[in-house]
Amino acid sequence: MNETGAIIVGAGMGGLVATLALQQAGVPVRVFEKAATLGEVGAGISLAPNSTRVLIALGLRDEMEKIVNSPDAMGRKHHETGEIIALDDAPEYEAKYGAPFWQMHRADLHDLLVRTVRDNDPDAIALSHDFVSFTQDDAGIEARFADGATARGAVLIGCDGLKSVLRDLLWNPGQPHYLGYVAYLGLTPTASLPEGLFTPSAANGNGPSTHFTRYLIRGGETVNYVGFARRDDWIDDGWSVPATIDEVLKSFEGWNEEVQLIIKNTSAGRAHKWGMFGRGPMPQWSQDRVTLLGDAAHAMLPFLGQGVSMAIEDGIVLGRALAEFGTTPEALARYETVRRPRANEILERSDARAERIFRPSDSEDTMSRGLPPDIFSYDAINTPL
Repeated sequence: MNETGAIIVGAGMGGLVATLALQQAGVPVRVFEKAATLGEVGAGISLAPNSTRVLIALGLRDEMEKIVNSPDAMGRKHHETGEIIALDDAPEYEAKYGAPFWQMHRADLHDLLVRTVRDNDPDAIALSHDFVSFTQDDAGIEARFADGATARGAVLIGCDGLKSVLRDLLWNPGQPHYLGYVAYLGLTPTASLPEGLFTPSAANGNGPSTHFTRYLIRGGETVNYVGFARRDDWIDDGWSVPATIDEVLKSFEGWNEEVQLIIKNTSAGRAHKWGMFGRGPMPQWSQDRVTLLGDAAHAMLPFLGQGVSMAIEDGIVLGRALAEFGTTPEALARYETVRRPRANEILERSDARAERIFRPSDSEDTMSRGLPPDIFSYDAINTPL
């Protein structure tokens, strides 16, 4: 039996940020991951100031700046003609919000978090541990895994995503339901595109029942794109299913030449698709010595670009609560009191924004109008517990 202060189930972004926060606070922590290897499927990610300030506070700025891009401008383009119908210079995020806006490859961020956690404690992450059940009492909690292994600690934190086993054991809320949207994800080398095509560095467009966004990552050598389409049915519940280039092109038939070329030149002809599943806001996350974090607690549509940012905010607030109040049920209650209203609000706002996205753009529909400054200003490092 392994004994530790905090047991984390799941080595995703939120779980690793929580681990770093706990390590820095001196709280013993162990992460148990179902997969035999660690990694992220190739796709980009945008992190707004509300989450980058957390990564900077965790001491990651120098390493982050080696793997991120910041857009020089943000444009909205007509889906058929490719004409720029709204253009905003990228605002001075750091001056305005106290932290930068970064875009990067998900795998690069995940790798950095894993390396930093292991630099702090080489044994912090245990792989091939499929969590199945737990028991708790006044003295602590025991997690059990499919291979018979156990771990005992003071708190158990479920960071195991949309299909969270821990959430289902606590409340059995039923299976997530399909939300009516499919995302197509791909990476395209900029060298494969005609010179001058890719202007500005970040842009998107709205079409009837479709939305397409693209931006630069990895030093500008790669275009990350995500295309969203409304679809009535979806069978596969995987979050990253292979998609043919012809399928992606068909979904964006009639879109402008830039979008067509980005899709046609997808690296190695490999794209992925992801049916979006979720559930309504949860009324409770914690039970005695157990709590949830990230998608396990508040899986949301990506239309505010805040899914991972919410998990990062969760991680730092949970670390602060456990450091200040000890590994006790009170710490988890303080964490939930702070985080649940915030995350549930963003979940509902993400749902609401879908209706605005899936219609053709007009000149009044600027990028800056779509930015949520009240979200960016949130400070998870200093918000009262």
